Parts: sequence; C-alpha cells; structure tokens
Amino acid sequence: MWKLKEIIKDNDFWKSSWVIPGALFGISTTLLTFIEFEKDLYKLFILSGLVIISIVYIFLNLIRSLRLKEITLDIDGSEIEIKKGDIFASPRNVYKVIAFNEFFDTEVDDKIISRTSLNGQYLNRFCSDIANLDKRINEDQRMQLRITEKNVERSLGGKNIRYRLGSIYKDMDFFLVAFSKFDDENKANLKLHEYANCLINFWNEVNGLYAQQEVVVPLLGSGITRHKDFDATPHQLLEVMLWTFKISKVKFREPSKITILLHENHHNKINFYKLKEFEKNGI
Repeated sequence: MWKLKEIIKDNDFWKSSWVIPGALFGISTTLLTFIEFEKDLYKLFILSGLVIISIVYIFLNLIRSLRLKEITLDIDGSEIEIKKGDIFASPRNVYKVIAFNEFFDTEVDDKIISRTSLNGQYLNRFCSDIANLDKRINEDQRMQLRITEKNVERSLGGKNIRYRLGSIYKDMDFFLVAFSKFDDENKANLKLHEYANCLINFWNEVNGLYAQQEVVVPLLGSGITRHKDFDATPHQLLEVMLWTFKISKVKFREPSKITILLHENHHNKINFYKLKEFEKNGI
C-alpha cells in the first residue's frame, strides 16, 4: 500500500502516464474540428472512448510500476542495476563486496562474527586459511595507509588495529570493506554521518580498484541493527547508497557496471519506481 501511495503522489508518474492519452486527445480534437457528424452523439462516443482508453492506460501503467522487481539506472553515465540475488552466486570475473567491521575481524564464533552473516559465510566458504588472510591484510602497504589506530584494547577479543571506514582490501575477486564500527561490547553500529562518509570513501576506493570489471554490492548497512542516530528502512538505505555514489562523482563506464543485490527479505520493501529519480540531473 505504501508503494501505491508514493507513486500516486509522484508528479513524474502522472506526466509520463499522460503522454499517450494526451497525444490521442490532441489528435482526436484536431480531427474532429475538420470532420462534421450528423449527430453530436458520435463525437460524444468518440470522446467517451478516449476517456476509457486513458483510464485503462493509466491503470496499466500504475500496475506496471507497482510490479517492478528490478531496475537499471543510468546515473551520470554509470550503469547501476538493482535486483534480488545471492552475491555468492555471482561469477568469478566480477568483484563481490563483503562488509567487515573496522578491525577486519575474522573470528567466526557467533559473537564477533555471525556464521549467517555475509562475512561469516565468506570466511567459512571461501577462505581456507584465515591466518594467512590476517597476515596479508596486516602487511599490505595500501592498507597501512588506512590505519586510524593501533593497539586498541578490546576486552571481549578481536583484532587491535582499526581501519578507516570504507577501506577496501582486495582478496582475489572479493572486495572486503571496513563498514561498521564496533563498540566495547563488540556490537556493530553507525551514526548517519559515519554511514554516509563510509559510503563515499567506499565508492572512491572501488573506483581505484575495480579495473573496469563489474562490481556486485549487497545492500550495505542492512545488517547493522544499531543505527545510532537514525532509523532507516531498506529503501532509505538504498537511496543513501545511490546518493553517495552520485555525489562521489565516480564513473563506471561500459563494459563495467555496479550491481546492487538485495536479500529477499529486503526486496519487497523497495519502491523501484521511486529510484528513477536518481537518473535526473543534479543532486
């Protein structure tokens, strides 16, 4: 019902829906001025038919907008596809983004990292040598430049090197991104400005690493239940992702593109028609 209300209130929907009926009315009224009928009743029948056709057309356009299940946007020349899917089912020749915390913790114990989370699944299914991954992250010169604090005391365990939010470590065809802050109880959280800044840093990092290959991204932030100073729906989180991409001025030209994959629990909470607004010029 909320999708229906948003579409009905959208001026662009009515403008686009009225293009065909408006053209039909324009053509018909022009022709009727040059054609004489013996009875005005014929003109009434014609105009009534046009009204019925217009109503049916607008209704069908409304149904089509409500039933959108995926969409491809052109944002400042960059192609972004948004749809439902499993990130681990993506092919090897695309980069898959996996969100970690700011410490790049790798202990899957259902305390620091849940086995059901994306990074928990990644570590269990695709990383056979966790110790080697830890070593590579620690020794990577690029990652050294993204350290914000060392020797962090964490009473409940975990690594002690904190990285800047949005930092990416490339592991084969995966982009591991520092995406959430951890408090003293190892609970993930983000404030709104941290979330937005993290995404801007993330897009800039992707821009330097993607090597003209497709990048597949989950709905970042949807797994963080403790947004400190804001309460966002999956649709709003997706809008922030698109907004930060737009203001970061990142360009992903063909044949590369960005694909944002939605979990089935979030897919029905997205108003795909409303996302078309991001194709407009300007911010």
